[in-house]
Amino acid sequence: MNRSLCWGFFIAMAPVWAMPPNPFQPQISPCEKLTGQLSTWVLQGVISSPRTNTALMLSPQGAWRRMKVDMELIPGAKIESIGTGFVNARLELACQPSSYRWELKGKTYAMDSGITSDSGSAIRKPGESDKSGR
Repeated sequence: MNRSLCWGFFIAMAPVWAMPPNPFQPQISPCEKLTGQLSTWVLQGVISSPRTNTALMLSPQGAWRRMKVDMELIPGAKIESIGTGFVNARLELACQPSSYRWELKGKTYAMDSGITSDSGSAIRKPGESDKSGR
């Protein structure tokens, strides 16, 4: 009896497996899916040293990753090169284009752009007062 139930289940499921994909949903190729996943990663900075460059990448989930050349960012994409202000990833699928590139927006040294100074402050010696009487 158990065998007949199992066969009945497989016979009922066979048409479901053989059904074509839903024609009303857009069909996404593996390359488009991979490119979409890579576009959600953000390059936050590049640390350069005489021996190697390290990229600081922010994942879509908000996790930080330090990436070096030949490391796998996600399945199907390896870091190919890291330079001043950019990172290139090589796509392992037969996609066109065969690489993906991130670039830092704005200045090369973007971390300096947020620094501001207050021109109204001054350094005083102990016991010295300013002209306003404070």
